[in-house]
Amino acid sequence: MGFSAGGHLAATLSTQYNKNVYDNDEISAKPNFSILIYPVISMNDAITHKGSRINLLGNVPSKTDIEIFSNELGVNKETSKTFLIHATDDKSVPVENSIQYYLALNKNNVSVEMHLYEKGGHGFGLGKNGRSKSWPKACVNWLKSNNLIK
Repeated sequence: MGFSAGGHLAATLSTQYNKNVYDNDEISAKPNFSILIYPVISMNDAITHKGSRINLLGNVPSKTDIEIFSNELGVNKETSKTFLIHATDDKSVPVENSIQYYLALNKNNVSVEMHLYEKGGHGFGLGKNGRSKSWPKACVNWLKSNNLIK
């Protein structure tokens, strides 16, 4: 589960869990599922959150690093099933991040559910105001429908 830049971290684990960065142990790093709330997905200049990209990759990232950390490009049929939430009026992290990830998951036949809210901006958290407050219940329903919780 991750919000904003934490969503990038969670999506990166879902798409790159099998990369060898240290000696393997017996426990798989692959998450059983991901819950991504207004996530930074892409490092592509057109849709990224600039501050997140600079913090992760520096001021002048290489094309290779941009591609590696653009999670919509790393999706395959083994990527973790995902629940996505975003508001279309998010001025910090463009909604296109969630849309591109959704499309990549769908193209690879990965189970995905996405909820887009017209209003909510960025940082609505548990959605105490407006329509975005419905996402926690929708998430629980998704978890139940995927037999991830009882």
